[in-house]
Amino acid sequence: MILAVLAVLSYITSATGLFMRLFNKLENVTNLLISIGILGTALHISYIFMHFQVSDEHAYSLLLAANVVVVTVNILTLFFSIFSGNVFALPVNLIFAATICALSMVIPAEVTNFASWTLETLSHISLALLSYGVLVIATLLTYQYNFVASRLKHHDLSVLSLPMPALNSIENQIITLLKVGSGLLTLSIVSGFVFLENFIGSGQAHKTILSLFAWIMFIGVIIGHHKFGWRGRITLVITTCGSLLLTIGYFGSRLMREIILS
Repeated sequence: MILAVLAVLSYITSATGLFMRLFNKLENVTNLLISIGILGTALHISYIFMHFQVSDEHAYSLLLAANVVVVTVNILTLFFSIFSGNVFALPVNLIFAATICALSMVIPAEVTNFASWTLETLSHISLALLSYGVLVIATLLTYQYNFVASRLKHHDLSVLSLPMPALNSIENQIITLLKVGSGLLTLSIVSGFVFLENFIGSGQAHKTILSLFAWIMFIGVIIGHHKFGWRGRITLVITTCGSLLLTIGYFGSRLMREIILS
């Protein structure tokens, strides 16, 4: 339990500092704040292995799946923030991870059948997690793009002094992440059809359909950007809808079954 408490405190400290840093309310201690976020993620991973029956192929619950997802997204966002110099998406993910980790301390870890640890299943789940993480980061950056664009449209040049990349750089990052995430999502969907039995059968059809709709949206944004110059609000709306569809597809049915209907 102490690991979870320390993870939550690290997450909140890092996220609060990064939010303040993004709006020039704190001196440049970005590397220190990112390091605290990395510490929180490491503590969270340790907590997952100690609190949940990770080695049991029939011990996966919605709570464990949520913890694995937020940690995966955190790791991807940390790498992206470090190598791109754009930390906008990081504090949002850290706050969400802190929330899931805190809930884990008060919600019993229900033991329900989730998936078998075959190589094929593990490959499919890994691709799904990676694609989800990358596409969530891309979606968060669309909010950053719209924030900066809106400030500039209203002639608020103070936004130029904030520790954020130029508008063109943010746009390029969004499209690059959308391409990578859509490619991973494509592989995830294909691997599900190829490797998993009854992939569109009972309990899987809605996930497949929602994932396909989300894939169409993300591919549509990429094509729309290159063919019609889509950017700004239209990109924000479509990527947000796509991310919501993936979230509902991955977790919606289990949320209904394990928490709301339990």
